[in-house]
Amino acid sequence: MVLLNNEEKTFSWDECKAITNYLLEHMANPDEENIAKMVSEPGICAMSYEGNELGFGLWSPQVKKIVYVGATRPSADRHFTDGQTGYSTLRRSLGALLQSKYDLKPIPRSQDESDNDRFSNFAFDEEGEAKLTKWMKDNLKIAFWATPPEQAENLKFALIEYNVPIFNLQKNPENKYGAEIKMWRRKCSNMAQENNYPD
Repeated sequence: MVLLNNEEKTFSWDECKAITNYLLEHMANPDEENIAKMVSEPGICAMSYEGNELGFGLWSPQVKKIVYVGATRPSADRHFTDGQTGYSTLRRSLGALLQSKYDLKPIPRSQDESDNDRFSNFAFDEEGEAKLTKWMKDNLKIAFWATPPEQAENLKFALIEYNVPIFNLQKNPENKYGAEIKMWRRKCSNMAQENNYPD
């Protein structure tokens, strides 16, 4: 719980429904202006999937679904930035699902041997990073809900509980696709170990 003025700030089911409806109605392209909001305006960023390549029952021409929720912060633009897959769980999940179709080459996110997560938090080679960024900008929409920074984390997890977005893998126990996504990510992690080479 987030403490505000010595009171616990929680979000009701009805509040989550209203905020979700607002977000879905205001989904927009992840262009330069909208991506800038992720790093400059305190609040919540939500994403919907607008393509038809992924399974998981995501695609419907009539019904939009929120597939990822995160707090806006100075580093939030990493989700749509080449070379940042090793620091974005969303990019790693999408890249793992698209790896075979787009021939993405997983590599360690760094050559620093003290980076214990450099394989599990894999990246892709330069060409793969560019392909992934283009795919995300072509297939995802983003929307924002402004909220004070001290409320953002609490609201994020309330919206995760309400929407069960498949690309939120933490604190999302109702996500029935999480295990499969993690399996594909492990495959990429193993490939990154095989492709461990200096720049």
